[in-house]
Amino acid sequence: MSRLLSVSVPDQLLADAEALAQAQGKTKSDIVREALRRHLELERFRELQAYGRRRAEERGIGPEDAVALVDATRSRAG
Repeated sequence: MSRLLSVSVPDQLLADAEALAQAQGKTKSDIVREALRRHLELERFRELQAYGRRRAEERGIGPEDAVALVDATRSRAG
């Protein structure tokens, strides 16, 4: 099911979206849907990163420990 969403955008952003849509043979709706999907995926990824950072901090694991942890995990898996 699709629903209509009306948004306001600055003139230049609309012009850029129209140019991109034309260059890619897509509709403006296609471009906006793809942009919204990517934005939502990026936000979910950032939330996951923040969760991972919090969990690592709770365990006293810092960025300097990352290489050793990855190496240890790889050696156990292989």
